[in-house]
Amino acid sequence: MDTIAETIKFAGFGKKKAMANQIQMFDDRLTDQGETLLAVCASIKGTKQLYVTDQRIILHEIKGLIFNDEKSIPLKSISSINISKKLLSSTLKIVSTGNKAIIEDVPSHIALEIKNAIENLKKDFKTTSASSAKKEKDMHDIGDEIRELKDLLEDGLITEDEFNAKKKQLLGI
Repeated sequence: MDTIAETIKFAGFGKKKAMANQIQMFDDRLTDQGETLLAVCASIKGTKQLYVTDQRIILHEIKGLIFNDEKSIPLKSISSINISKKLLSSTLKIVSTGNKAIIEDVPSHIALEIKNAIENLKKDFKTTSASSAKKEKDMHDIGDEIRELKDLLEDGLITEDEFNAKKKQLLGI
């Protein structure tokens, strides 16, 4: 589901253009910062919006003609995402260490899509982090093996050719 189109659709009579402009403004700003806007939801009144990027979530609240409030939570720090359903809408609560973002009166199907999007992003982030940690550990292990081979070379237990061949094999060259 395209949460951006759905959020604009549910903005209500006379508010669709304003919501589309608000989302476009955020998308432009995020693009300038090197982030990609992935999903959006808004309260039925439209005064609170939640933007999901490839790096964080942003809770934006319109508090008047001039004043807005914004809260940003990095994806890696999110510990839980909860949805409480009412009749036709839901409350989305995102919790992180020492911080939380709550947006009420979101159409239920959009809230569920936002929750799934954030959970998938977190899963991808964990997989990428685990893969990076494994590569770093592997490189550390390779370094240890090369140092051991160097000791064997210095002790005269292997030849220079054997050392170089094994080193190339370990480094994958």
